[in-house]
Amino acid sequence: MGGIGRNLADKARAFGMQIRYHNRRKLDPEHEEGAEYVDFETLLKESDVLSLNLPLNPSTRHTISKDQFAIMKPGIVVVNTARGAVMDEAALVEALDSGRVASAGLDVFEDEPKVHEGLLKNNRVLLVPHLGTYTIETTIKMEAFAINNVKKAALEGALITIVPEQRDLEARLLEGRDA
Repeated sequence: MGGIGRNLADKARAFGMQIRYHNRRKLDPEHEEGAEYVDFETLLKESDVLSLNLPLNPSTRHTISKDQFAIMKPGIVVVNTARGAVMDEAALVEALDSGRVASAGLDVFEDEPKVHEGLLKNNRVLLVPHLGTYTIETTIKMEAFAINNVKKAALEGALITIVPEQRDLEARLLEGRDA
């Protein structure tokens, strides 16, 4: 569970929700804070609410599609604030129409800026723009963080944070400094 997932888990706990998660790797026990790691199939079969908080890359495209919707607990609520293409929108529309999915909340779309017509017409779908962090304060903090990260990379050959899919970047930066 990454930073966004952990932040969401804190909010869900405030509502008394049981937190279960699936991730590339299990968190260390001291970071789970009562959350339970389960396999992906169990997560789909037993969840009342499924929040997608994963990066988009070739291996995560359509992580949620027809087969996954078919095994979900009937009446599930699906939220995607990750990247649109991690979920097959046509399959979501079918799952909504069949009643398998009770409702969905999306601020990302598979083919942005286009939104699937079936989502636009469904009154059990909440569609909002991808602006969850858009405040002046957050924008200033994000800009400062990005500048500091670039400075650290340029001056020290290291980054403050690194995207898991780019872990080799730090090594390449260091190699470039040694040349």
